[in-house]
Amino acid sequence: MSVNTANAGTPGFEIGPDDDADEFEREVWETLDTVPDPHIPVSLVEMAMIYDVEVDDGTVTVTMTFPCMGCPAYDMIKHDVRAALRTMRGVEDVEIEITWDPVWSKEMLTEGAHEELKEAGISL
Repeated sequence: MSVNTANAGTPGFEIGPDDDADEFEREVWETLDTVPDPHIPVSLVEMAMIYDVEVDDGTVTVTMTFPCMGCPAYDMIKHDVRAALRTMRGVEDVEIEITWDPVWSKEMLTEGAHEELKEAGISL
């Protein structure tokens, strides 16, 4: 699966690597795109829960959010993100920063995610 920078439903909000991202950062995004949301059949990237990725000398920092505060899968999702990225050559440490700005909303989903959810019989 290849992650391309895609506009989400929220104006000005983009999902995926920046145009100037290097190959390794693009691989990080592609790896994150394999991490599924535990509740619905789309990835965390497609859910627009991953806001940013920074790579610095073997440390990957993922800035992400959750659909709601107190998400019951909060720790499981962070574990899944760390586990996926630690399989990558060159990743020595994974830091996860949680942000609530902007607050996640269903409008942030990509059009593709909306279609996948519709096909699965899920309406958001």
